[in-house]
Amino acid sequence: MNYKFLLDIGLIILFVKLFSMITGKIHMPKMLGGLIAGVVLGPAVFNIIQSNTILEFLANLGIIFIMFLAGMETSLKKFMSGTKKFVIIASLGVIIPLLLGFLFSKCYALDNSLNLFFGAVITATSVSITVESLMEMKKLKTNVGTAILGAGVVDDIIGVMFLTFILSNGDFSFATIVVLLVKVLIFFALAIGIRIYHVPIIRMVRSQASSKRRITNFFTCFCSFAFLSCSNVWC
Repeated sequence: MNYKFLLDIGLIILFVKLFSMITGKIHMPKMLGGLIAGVVLGPAVFNIIQSNTILEFLANLGIIFIMFLAGMETSLKKFMSGTKKFVIIASLGVIIPLLLGFLFSKCYALDNSLNLFFGAVITATSVSITVESLMEMKKLKTNVGTAILGAGVVDDIIGVMFLTFILSNGDFSFATIVVLLVKVLIFFALAIGIRIYHVPIIRMVRSQASSKRRITNFFTCFCSFAFLSCSNVWC
């Protein structure tokens, strides 16, 4: 078995820590240091580390943890009360990049489907990076942080729907839209249901449980959400 991935992980930790310290000193988000470390170690500069199955798994696991922790620190009532505001912000966040991307791509390509695809790609948001930055600045629980997170979620939903339309090569019926919306609604209903019924259970045993039991409860809830979000049912 090739254990080179252990050296890769060690280098990633070392360089991310180093660049994060540098960006922290100049009052920039530490996440920026991680991005710079990836550029330096990756094919763009020194090509020391190449993508492999283990690193991709750890990266996906890290994103799931970040989003899970963000959900734990988000007020569900505040999140639901600002739905209209999130939809407006997200709609503008999709329409403006889509139009600008389409017009920019049209300067280099004549195929409208390719231009639309380019515009749709740049509508996608990096919610995990945004969440990490907000958590670092302790702004995630504020009204602004909740608005950014909510708009990012809605933005991604609209972006996925539009990309589905583009990649379908025109074979996109009303039934496809309905099925996609139903899947999204079912996902959110199950996620909110797990959150509502799992939190009281955790609170009930918190006073009686040991620290190991609390860790078990945390990972039970985490694995439930991870399985729910990664299930092929939503594909």
